[in-house]
Amino acid sequence: MKNFGRNFIIAFLMVLAIYQTGELWFGDFSDHNFFSLFDRSQNSYAKNVAYTLDRLVINLGDNKVICRGSNIYGSEYKEQFDKAVSAALVKGTLTENTGDVDWASVLDNRAIIYEYSCSFNGSDLEGIFNVKSDMCAKIKTYDTIIISPRADNSFMRVIFYDSEQKISSYAELKSSSIIGECYETSSQFSSDENEIYYISSVENGFDIFTGNKFLPQCESEIYTYSAIEPHYIINDMTMVERNANIFFDNAVARDYQKNNDNYTFRNETTVVRFYDNSVLEYFNYDTKNGDNSGFAANYVAAVNLIRQDTFVTNEFYLDSYTFNEGQYVFKFNYKINDLPLVPGDDITEATGMTSFIEVTASNGSVDKYRKYACRYTISDRITLNSRVDFIGAVDKIYAELYGGESTKPVDDITLAYIADDKSFGLSWIIDIDNEKYIVDTEG
Repeated sequence: MKNFGRNFIIAFLMVLAIYQTGELWFGDFSDHNFFSLFDRSQNSYAKNVAYTLDRLVINLGDNKVICRGSNIYGSEYKEQFDKAVSAALVKGTLTENTGDVDWASVLDNRAIIYEYSCSFNGSDLEGIFNVKSDMCAKIKTYDTIIISPRADNSFMRVIFYDSEQKISSYAELKSSSIIGECYETSSQFSSDENEIYYISSVENGFDIFTGNKFLPQCESEIYTYSAIEPHYIINDMTMVERNANIFFDNAVARDYQKNNDNYTFRNETTVVRFYDNSVLEYFNYDTKNGDNSGFAANYVAAVNLIRQDTFVTNEFYLDSYTFNEGQYVFKFNYKINDLPLVPGDDITEATGMTSFIEVTASNGSVDKYRKYACRYTISDRITLNSRVDFIGAVDKIYAELYGGESTKPVDDITLAYIADDKSFGLSWIIDIDNEKYIVDTEG
């Protein structure tokens, strides 16, 4: 047995040596993880439809609301909350089509709230939460999930709410230990102390908003924070080639062409282009097998390709998606400091992209991938001062549009970083009657 074990180890090391030699001779070794051949299955997100969530909101009571936008996936608390949703769908009872949500009632109790940037079909719950339940197909659409557990394990309600159509359904679960575990997990957020905190528009009587909004506020009148800085990650031929090689199984077997400042790499099934406006495009013309036409399979394919692109270093999330004639188009933006980071108008105009990453997928594989090749970091040299709160921002827009009269309600308001080609800070994005208005927080 000892000889067998020793021979097995020697054979394994020989395979590794041959693989390493091949990478050194036939590919750009710096672009690839040496052990990617062996851990590809571990990197698969097939069981975790990740990065769909915009932010997680915890209502603790006494008008204390905690919001988490960054580093949600992979956390123990998210895993626990997901288990609670899954248990309600599998073991609970469903009440369909219950109309609008009574936010005053919801916020009287402990609540864990999943906020998404787009609407999903109820059937998508199976893939997102890895469950099999007849309830999923009975839920029409949702962009918000509200988990309301009791501390004594006795009862939990999970509401699936579409904030645009003002419709909801809810699943109720009784007498389960997972209810109390969910409640206890949410209690860990009670010790969070952040300079930015959140309040509910409904609980605080701000009736200028459509429905309930969780509104950010600051302890002080002036919020001092670090700016965000852009870094163009593909700025010479070496970097262009390194990023392109990621999308080829054998980089040596591809062709290369340069036209002005545009670069094209191709083989029989793959084309990668890099343009002088810092947009990289990948096209896949490989023959497809099977029929994976559902949301989950195509979304997982999109996320896996983004994860494969090691030049994407910012945390991303699903901002929106469309489905047409068998193809999904997924649009992703970034998060920094628990807040969204979105492209500014100049970037959109220069690239034709309304998000940082766009992925087109069908039959469970990616057809096209586009990204704006820029990463963003928190500055260690530039600080900014935010002076305009949400009330001041809304007043400014009302003054410009209606002479100060609040004739139309605010459908949505978001505190976000809006990317520029130089350092930038926070702005308010105010949505009124399907039009978006920007107010700089600097004043």
